Amino acid sequence: MNSQPTISVLCVDDEPGLAELTATFLERFDSQFSANTAVSAQGGLDYLDENDVDCIVSDHDMPEMDGLAFLEAVRATNPDLPFILFTGRGSEEIASDAISAGVSDYMQKESGNDQYTVLGQRIRNVVTRNRTSKEKLEAETRAETILGASPDAILVSVGSEFVYANLAAADLYGVAEAADLLGRQVGEFVHPDYRDDVDRQLQQVESGERYTDHIPRTLLTRGGAEIPVEVTARHVGWEGESGVVAIVRDLSTQEAHIRQQERFEASFQRAFDAMVIADDDGQYIEANQSACDLFGLEKEDLLGRSIEDFLPEEFDFEAAWRQFEDTAVDRGTLQIIRDDGEQRVVEYAATANIVTGEHLSVLRDVTDREDRESVIREMYNIISNQDRPFEEQVRSLLELGRQEFDVAYGTLSHILGEDYIFEIIDADDDTIQAGDVVPVSATNCEIAASTRKTLVLGDVARDAPDETDRAGYVDWGIACYLGAPVFVDNEVYGTFCFYDTTPREGQFSEWEVTLVDLMSRWVSYELNRQRTTDRLKTQNEKLEQFSSLVSHDLRNPLNVLEGSIQLAEETGDPSHFERCHRSLDRMNTLIDDLLSLARAGSIIDETEPVVLASLVEECWQGVEVDQGTLQLELDTTTVIQADKSRLTQLLENLIRNAFDHGSDDTTVTVGRLANGFYIEDDGPGIPTDGREKVFESGYSTLEDGTGFGLVIVREIVEAHGWRLRVIDAETGGARFEITGIKGA
Repeated sequence: MNSQPTISVLCVDDEPGLAELTATFLERFDSQFSANTAVSAQGGLDYLDENDVDCIVSDHDMPEMDGLAFLEAVRATNPDLPFILFTGRGSEEIASDAISAGVSDYMQKESGNDQYTVLGQRIRNVVTRNRTSKEKLEAETRAETILGASPDAILVSVGSEFVYANLAAADLYGVAEAADLLGRQVGEFVHPDYRDDVDRQLQQVESGERYTDHIPRTLLTRGGAEIPVEVTARHVGWEGESGVVAIVRDLSTQEAHIRQQERFEASFQRAFDAMVIADDDGQYIEANQSACDLFGLEKEDLLGRSIEDFLPEEFDFEAAWRQFEDTAVDRGTLQIIRDDGEQRVVEYAATANIVTGEHLSVLRDVTDREDRESVIREMYNIISNQDRPFEEQVRSLLELGRQEFDVAYGTLSHILGEDYIFEIIDADDDTIQAGDVVPVSATNCEIAASTRKTLVLGDVARDAPDETDRAGYVDWGIACYLGAPVFVDNEVYGTFCFYDTTPREGQFSEWEVTLVDLMSRWVSYELNRQRTTDRLKTQNEKLEQFSSLVSHDLRNPLNVLEGSIQLAEETGDPSHFERCHRSLDRMNTLIDDLLSLARAGSIIDETEPVVLASLVEECWQGVEVDQGTLQLELDTTTVIQADKSRLTQLLENLIRNAFDHGSDDTTVTVGRLANGFYIEDDGPGIPTDGREKVFESGYSTLEDGTGFGLVIVREIVEAHGWRLRVIDAETGGARFEITGIKGA
């Protein structure tokens, strides 16, 4: 009969039938495997709400929530649950992200059924490691608790050198901490009259030849005092070596026992967890302060009561108590109802007969943990609803955060230069509105944005007195703040923050900081996703437009070429060949402009500092300007960040446009704007009703023009993220203004 424990596995994969196939092969691999399936990450979370599993095997690419987001949701409530990412799309980036996210193992799907054997072995390995780790931790905790709680001194020596000592040993030997005994020789604390005899006995016990029971000796303390003790020693293995564990009991007076009793009393009364002692009828005969706080009662009101008094009516207390008497130990989770009606969730561990007829229970209040799990579930419900607009999702997150942190304001902001723009708001009042703009220097958000880290100020005056001169504190009374930066394309977009006019007595908790971080990361992810989607949409639209231009604008000269060749073949008239050459020239020009147009609108990944005045002069030399004049109204040190080759094409096209539509002696002026520059000429200008048309593909007022020159200019401007407009110049010509340039 196989007594090995079963391994419960949850297989999550949105590919139809693949989760079931994986589960089937895993159960064939090992009869101890019990596999269940889910076809989405949400389905997996729903299953975990109702069932316990030993390991999760999840795909990566799944709709609505991918494998790494699924892992993050699982880790929120099950931080140690083994999780294997079993994905069909492998890459170093995914593997790196998986490892960073804390995945237990990462495996790429392959063809064939042998992969399920490898997967089964990995599942067995991670589950075994997890169980072993838990068992080892529990064993170490039990041993340390038993040894540390002993009223007698317990020491371990290897080669006559102390390697372990408990708290009672530190008191007995007269040292500040147990660690002060480690590394010292046993003989230092033995009376000289029988130091050699003790050393010989230690060697015999260490080798396993004998043991000692209740041997009277005189112990020398660190301070030189002599204390009569009784020693019991046994052989013990210690980190691969032979050693001796000794129990040393003070026989001098009862004072040591009294001190020990006082120490236990202090530990009991000051324990963080609630501790109660009940008699054989289940009535409390002792309770510490934490227990009084948990039940909301004074000690005299709690004693004489029973846990039964605080349990729901449907709870069968008598059956539970009988089982406790039979097993002597019990642990689990209870819901208690205090006299004031407040309900709390507690985890408990109970031990019978710590002394005859007295039973100890330790209770830990986990209500906050339950509440936090509820908050995480609510947050997931908000962000997973793809049918809700982004703005509504953010506002719901802000509302959820305000309720959890008990603050008056929650905002998503956008920082643009020196401006702080309130984008989405949830607040108790209407003192701020979406779209309001204030100086970023007035806000604490400037600190979060500049440091690129979450800013935590429970009390601004207390935690950051140097920041109390900001208008946010002086004029608006912002007294506490918790906010995290939001990133788009790895640059700070703004902040996701919460604040109030009332300072906190303490600090925002680690849980609250974590929650804000999770919310801000989702907002960053969603903004990046939206930007990527918009870019792809724009690129697809441009690709479709480019395809239309190629098919439309090249067709006319191609038709002319085909017709002229046919006429030339039929008649031999040289004029038809001249028309062929003109069509070829036209096609070459169109192809060059179309390629320039395609390149102009592609995404700019890298820019460099460009001295604008110098580049304008270079472009002037590269264009046929006849008798034209260039006027530079630029500081020669003006530098902007740009793709230099595309900026060159933009400048050349605008200069060429001035001469194509003006005279040979046209004057072109290039000057500085607050956040950009302008190029204007003294030519005929552009009529008001024609200013939109000039940026349409193929539009030209010239007989041999392709109509792409200004379209290319527009594409280059948009690819940089700048803005473009055309107005009348003071001279009556056309003025092109390019603004929104960082660093200009």
